[in-house]
Amino acid sequence: MFRALSLLFISLIISHSALADQLKIITRIQKLENSYKTLSTEFYADVKSYSISSKKEFTDIDELLLTVNKLNDSNQSISAIQLIYFNIQTVMENIDTKAVFQIVELLLDKNEWKLANTLFKKIKDEGDKSLLATIQFKFAIYHAQRNEWAQVNKLLDGFIAELSDENAAYALLLNGSALQHLKKHRQAVENYKKVKPTSQYYSYAQLNTAIANIRQGWWTDAQTKIKDLIVQYNKTNEDELTNRLYLVLGYALLQREYYRDARESFRNIGLESRYTNRALLGIGLTATSQGDFVGGLNALTILKNKKTSDLSVDESYLLVPYVYEKLQQELTVTTTYTEAMNYYQRRTANLENISNSRSDFNKLLFNPNTSSFIIENNNFDYTNRYPDSFIKNYKRLVEFKSVSKSKKLQGKINKLIKRFDMTYQQVVADLANQRIEYLKSYLNQSRYGLARLYDNTKETNN
Repeated sequence: MFRALSLLFISLIISHSALADQLKIITRIQKLENSYKTLSTEFYADVKSYSISSKKEFTDIDELLLTVNKLNDSNQSISAIQLIYFNIQTVMENIDTKAVFQIVELLLDKNEWKLANTLFKKIKDEGDKSLLATIQFKFAIYHAQRNEWAQVNKLLDGFIAELSDENAAYALLLNGSALQHLKKHRQAVENYKKVKPTSQYYSYAQLNTAIANIRQGWWTDAQTKIKDLIVQYNKTNEDELTNRLYLVLGYALLQREYYRDARESFRNIGLESRYTNRALLGIGLTATSQGDFVGGLNALTILKNKKTSDLSVDESYLLVPYVYEKLQQELTVTTTYTEAMNYYQRRTANLENISNSRSDFNKLLFNPNTSSFIIENNNFDYTNRYPDSFIKNYKRLVEFKSVSKSKKLQGKINKLIKRFDMTYQQVVADLANQRIEYLKSYLNQSRYGLARLYDNTKETNN
């Protein structure tokens, strides 16, 4: 059971029906993305809704950019884009300047797609190769944020050499990531190899190379690379990249049954890291595998006492009775298996309630640093399944609604907000149902463990 649990944590299996539901939701999100783009352009075409600061004329592109940046930096991005629209002629007349790159970058960041794409086409027609490469790089970042990996690869193919050193390094990292998502691991590694050690992106490229090696079964290369990278990086455990390196290395070592080294790797992860819970679970698994049941129990107990529930916390409830069984504390085994079953039943009921109830999109607690959001103390890994652009688009629609002075346009905004909200409810239900699927599996394993314990006790008594 122990080995099956460790593998379950490393690679969770999604059922075919759950995958089909996810793909349906992704399709809906893509349709909403297109609807948003259309409405966004219509919103910015409505001059009646322009602020006073958005209706100032500029003939100098650099002065225009300066004002645009000031507005954006003061949380007035809508006014900043309105100002770009109001001075579009000046922008078009200076299409080959660096200022236009920053303008396009802002438009893409706020998903004002139509104007950004119009400028892109004009640069294609009139700009030189180096200018075009920079714009394509910006668009590749945009598509990566939407998990549109084929477009990322297409945009960067053949243009990376034309970029500045750091942009080229980031583009290689981005293209490698796209190729990995497209299951082209060997080509991805070739991209990562080109990132120079002097680049700020070198460590990320090496980590992705190690992950690609692990997925292809090249374990020795992956282990060597991560260990060398940790030594070279030489930062404190407060750094999240270092923590992630230790986590990847720890679970890779655990899978290969190098328990002592795996445990040491997990112990290097910072206590305040986003990876702390997974590290605690890793320590529990490795310590138990080493026969250090007390050490394993300590780590798992800390995990059990966490206030926010993620998958690591859920799994700890199943592992604790297993450890007590190894310690031959039968009464405690019975108690903890019963506790686990009650816990999974409560959690399942809670998640079913979340799945079937309406969640308030406006009160969403989304953490972009951890790519997750929390609903009723349940931590959901959102961007592992869906693009965060969906959440950003919704927030922009709410801003549009507060600014628009057109009743007709407000009606369209309200309709689109409702469509976003309906899809958000489906996203929440999907994430909750996925977790329920895991919890039911844990519940069944708890029941089986308790039944097996009773059977062994009967045999001993007989």
